[in-house]
Amino acid sequence: MYKFFTLLAVTVSAPVVAQESETVQPVRTLPIAPAEKAQPTENPANWVTTNDYPNWAERSGSQGRVVTELVIEKSGRVSACRITVSSDIPDLDRIACAKLMERGRFKPARDEKDIPIASRYEQAVRFVLPGAKRLPRERRFILEYVVDRDGSVIECRVEGVPEDVKKNPCDAPPTFEPPRADDGTPEQRRYRQSHIVERLPLSDDD
Repeated sequence: MYKFFTLLAVTVSAPVVAQESETVQPVRTLPIAPAEKAQPTENPANWVTTNDYPNWAERSGSQGRVVTELVIEKSGRVSACRITVSSDIPDLDRIACAKLMERGRFKPARDEKDIPIASRYEQAVRFVLPGAKRLPRERRFILEYVVDRDGSVIECRVEGVPEDVKKNPCDAPPTFEPPRADDGTPEQRRYRQSHIVERLPLSDDD
């Protein structure tokens, strides 16, 4: 059975502390906005692998997302890790920090003199079991077009192309069967297709 993880990385400027067991210890003050931010030297997805998923979590169907705050030394090594958003599963939190500290490698941040310096970095790890689908993202996608008498699309516009749509549907519109009026004569037709996903507030009955 395969297990999948998604890692997202962005730099941050919040205070950083190190995690040891359940005790969180403060670390030194670091620059808030270095001239050049630290960057991973490889794909962060390699830092937490399928082999790191605990067996008991797989059996129980436990999943979660962990957000960590790392201290990146001027050598590019990770010297400290703090959980900023817990998965609410202590073992997943612990594994995320342990593996990021063990395997994380970075091109260090640099100051205005181009000298390597220590800095902070935010790294998220998603523990997802096979078959689990992500929650839908809110979107509003509208496609409007005119089909000509020969079935070709002569007008096309789109609003709110989703990020997971690789091509604009108006760039290569399909050819339809020629539209005809009730008496059989060719005619033009305008169509509008809407796809809306929105998160709604829970009612008192939910």
